[in-house]
Amino acid sequence: MHRSRPFVTTFALDTATPDPALAIVDGDDVVAETWLPRIPGGGRRMLEAAHELFGEAGVTPRDLDDIVVGLGPGGFTGIRIGIATALGLGQALAIPVHGASTLEALALGIALGDGSGEAAGDVPGAPARGEDTLVIPVIDARRGQVFAAAYRVSPTGDFQEVVAPAAWDPDALAMALAPIGACAVAGDGADLVPLPPEARRAHALADRISPVRLVQRVRARAGRPVAPEYLRLPDAEENRLRRLREEAPA
Repeated sequence: MHRSRPFVTTFALDTATPDPALAIVDGDDVVAETWLPRIPGGGRRMLEAAHELFGEAGVTPRDLDDIVVGLGPGGFTGIRIGIATALGLGQALAIPVHGASTLEALALGIALGDGSGEAAGDVPGAPARGEDTLVIPVIDARRGQVFAAAYRVSPTGDFQEVVAPAAWDPDALAMALAPIGACAVAGDGADLVPLPPEARRAHALADRISPVRLVQRVRARAGRPVAPEYLRLPDAEENRLRRLREEAPA
C-alpha cells in the first residue's frame, strides 16, 4: 500500500458481540471492513481473517501504525480473543495497541446512522439534524440481562455520558429510559428491552459495530488501557463464588 504521511494505518477489531468485526482504516478512510460469523477456531480464525483482510486492503502487517481493539462489554470469550489477538499482533510488530469501549463505538454508529444512511436524528421523535442526539447502545449480556448505557452525542461526535454503562435487567433499563425523553436505541440486545413511548428503535443495520468507530473514539482521546470491560463477573467466576457460598458453613 503506497501512501504519504501523516495518515495513520490502523487495524481495528471488536469481538465482543455476535458479529465480530475487523477493519483497516487509513486516516479517516475505511480501506476494508468485514464481519465474521461466530465459528470455531477462536484466535486462530481471527488471525486468518485478519490476514485475509490485509490482502483485500492491499497492506501487509508491517504497513500498520497501530491497532485499536474493542474492550467490551459483551461475550467474555469473544472479548478475550480480541484483546489477545490485538496484543499479540502489536507485540510482534512493535506497534501501539489502544483500547476503546464497545458501547461507545456502537453509540457513535447509532448517532451517525451506520449501515442505513439514516442518522439517529432522522428517527421520528428524535432531535433534528445539527442537534445533539441521545442514543442507547444495548448488547445482549445473556442470563436475562443486557449491557447498556446512554450517551448524548453531538453532530461532531462529542460524547456526554447520561447513564453509566452497566449490566441491566431489561425492565429496569426501560424504567431508567422513561424520564430521558426522545432517544434512539440499537444493538443486538435492543429488542429485549420494552421501550418506553419516546424511545425509538434505530435501524437494525446499526446493531452491529463498525470498527472505524473504535478508531474515532481513540482519535478523540477517549481511548482506554487495554483491559476487558466485562461490567459483570464472568460466568466461571460467578459459578465459583456460588459454590463457595453453598459450601460455606451455615
